[in-house]
Amino acid sequence: MRAVDSVRGTQLKTERNRMARGRVSANLTKAAWTQVAQKSDLEANGGRMVVETSKGRVLLQELEGEVYAVSNKCPHLGLPLVGKTALFQGQVQSGCIVCPAHGTAFDLKSGDVRGEWCPKLPNLPLVGKGPPEKPLPTFPIKIEESGAITVDI
Repeated sequence: MRAVDSVRGTQLKTERNRMARGRVSANLTKAAWTQVAQKSDLEANGGRMVVETSKGRVLLQELEGEVYAVSNKCPHLGLPLVGKTALFQGQVQSGCIVCPAHGTAFDLKSGDVRGEWCPKLPNLPLVGKGPPEKPLPTFPIKIEESGAITVDI
């Protein structure tokens, strides 16, 4: 077995932490691919479903033949993007999931904010619109030949 084959399926993530003395350390972690659903379940739910994982709730969203996995928690105040009631049903617009509470649009591929941060909220003196702009966490996703949907948590 070649060395390259021994790491196949393993994703290395580098996280840089600045130390007090200005040194940088790199932490390598192994990918934790977790099966979260079946493609048939996602299709039966209209291309959208929320699954429970070790990192919290993850929204699976199908768009134009691709499936995306993003945190189901808006980074502004932690409200769900897709909840149990009609009030909390984020809409997909132009490749983005839009927070139903604040109106922020997050790119499904990158998690980046597209457009204005919290357009439904007033810009108050001294506090603005609350916490500063943050991207929506996204997760790598694979669909196996068996139809199993796995997410790198």
